[in-house]
Parts: sequence; C-alpha cells; structure tokens
Amino acid sequence: YSQKDKILSTIETNSITVIQGNTGSGKSTQIPQCILDNYVGRSKPVNIVVAQPRRIAARSLCEHVSHSRNWTVGQTVGYQ
Repeated sequence: YSQKDKILSTIETNSITVIQGNTGSGKSTQIPQCILDNYVGRSKPVNIVVAQPRRIAARSLCEHVSHSRNWTVGQTVGYQ
C-alpha cells in the first residue's frame, strides 16, 4: 500500500484533504498529477486547487506542471 494509494483513498472518502510535507516532497507537483490521472482514468470529473503564498511560486508551479505534461499554460493548468 503506497503513499499514493493512501492519498487517493483519503481523497475518495473526504470532501477536503490537506497534504502536509517537506519542501520538495512533490505535494504541489506530483500529488495533483496523481489525482488527475486517477480521476481521468475513471472518467470522473475533478477540480484540483493548489495554494501558493506568492504569485511567482504559483506561476512557476503552473509552468512546471504544464511543461511536464506538454500542455499549454492556461488551458488545463493555470493560476490566479
């Protein structure tokens, strides 16, 4: 039973899930992508929100995830 499975199970049984972890642990980049893959794979709609304290961090995160998925910034992944 991997951490990924535990996180996905927790999300399935709770309307709100807060992830806490060290800097660089993947909580902003890897976990949202795992959630997206899981829901899309089961044809279930999902909205994923990642909060960042600074605009530059939000923009950087958006660019990183979009680049890793070969997506255009502002389509599937965006920031406000």
